[in-house]
Amino acid sequence: MNSSAQPVHDDLERIVHAAIADESLDLPSPPQIAAEIMRLTRGDAAADDTGNGSSQELAALIQRDLALAGQVMRVANSALYARRTPVVTLPQAIAWLGIREVRNIAFAVAVQSQVFSSTYFRQEMNELWRESVITALFAQEIARLKRRNVESAYLCGLLHRAGMAVILSRVGSAVLKHRITADAELVTRLATRHEARVGTHLAIAWTLPAAVSAAISHWRDPPQAELARNEVMEVALARQISDEMRTPGAGGELPDSMLGPVSRWMDELSIYPDELFTIMAQRAAIYATAESFT
Repeated sequence: MNSSAQPVHDDLERIVHAAIADESLDLPSPPQIAAEIMRLTRGDAAADDTGNGSSQELAALIQRDLALAGQVMRVANSALYARRTPVVTLPQAIAWLGIREVRNIAFAVAVQSQVFSSTYFRQEMNELWRESVITALFAQEIARLKRRNVESAYLCGLLHRAGMAVILSRVGSAVLKHRITADAELVTRLATRHEARVGTHLAIAWTLPAAVSAAISHWRDPPQAELARNEVMEVALARQISDEMRTPGAGGELPDSMLGPVSRWMDELSIYPDELFTIMAQRAAIYATAESFT
């Protein structure tokens, strides 16, 4: 770092610390529309994945939010979920996707607008959001394959970097206010040191399941997780798969980088190599579906 960059670095360091000091960080509020949908569908999701009992009420609620209604339609027709005949109405989409998927979509849309948005760090936030959606989709496929809690895996994947998103949003607002030219890479490095703490505060403030906090805290080092190890390792493995997918030629054979520590995660999750290839084979559909969330 040269001498001219030092004052800016010190200012950013001060802003980051001030943003999270004494737990007074201004956290975003829980997404209201998602809370309403979860309250409305809680019983149906537990008893009936099709959600026939409340699909009309659910459609009426979603129709109040045009962005959410459009998102549900796009995902229903995305590569991961599309059927031969395109879905053309919201009730059709809800019936086709099922209550659990609609809840996931509603939560994702609400989280994107409330957590993963920043005027200053727009590009970084878009990349962070896309990374989170892809991780969530791979994590749910891992959980689905092993007949574990798909909803929990998706939620953990979607929010495992929420702390980073909150910090970037708050720092972005601060640099605009103080008219500082911030280096995005520098801010990201600073924020990485604090994202687990901030993300955990957010999970507690939103009364999210303990598995979400565990994934936020331990996805970089899954063996350290004492709680919700399955969810933590599902998120870590989902990220590893996603990272491998960015490498040209990956997918034809098990890459060296997925051996070593990753093999321990696969052992704990009872994932065999052929099952891993099954999940990896869905990459095109998952990437295309992730685009429908952006």
